[in-house]
Amino acid sequence: MSDDVPVDANENCPGVASEQAGKVSSCAGCPNQAACASGEARKPDPDLEAIADRLRAVKHKILIVSGKGGVGKSAVATNLARALAADDTVQVGLLDVDICGPSQARMLGVEQESVHESADGWCPIAVKDNLVVMSIAFLLQNRNEAVIWRGARKNALIKQFLKVFPLIFFPFVMRESRPRP
Repeated sequence: MSDDVPVDANENCPGVASEQAGKVSSCAGCPNQAACASGEARKPDPDLEAIADRLRAVKHKILIVSGKGGVGKSAVATNLARALAADDTVQVGLLDVDICGPSQARMLGVEQESVHESADGWCPIAVKDNLVVMSIAFLLQNRNEAVIWRGARKNALIKQFLKVFPLIFFPFVMRESRPRP
């Protein structure tokens, strides 16, 4: 699938940028058909612009990724965050967007904590005065159950994290992510 094909689209989707979007027979029954046919799906996502504006305020952004699971992304993210935060003059925010296996809360020793919501959004959990973490693990009802989210639902949660995590306070924001299926 190309980047302009929604994750929940029918198999032969022409893509939202196509003039045929929502109008050809392969679009029949697709949950996005009306949005594609009306042109709504071609409009820019307002969340992405808001997130980009927020990220511009962050001086250093570090993304820990790998196409393979089990290679130590979480360990690297945790150790790098702690190393950066060893300098008490530096503020570090760690955003755990490994939706299917969030481990940062456990690795940082704050797994029993809960996120609180304020007028400014979700308040991340303080590991120490200059190191905070935000993870889906803090939002789960049962932290022992696996979270199997894909596509639009997963993307919506990641966008929500990036919209409400108080990025402006952190010259370093690290994000640890799971491999893409």
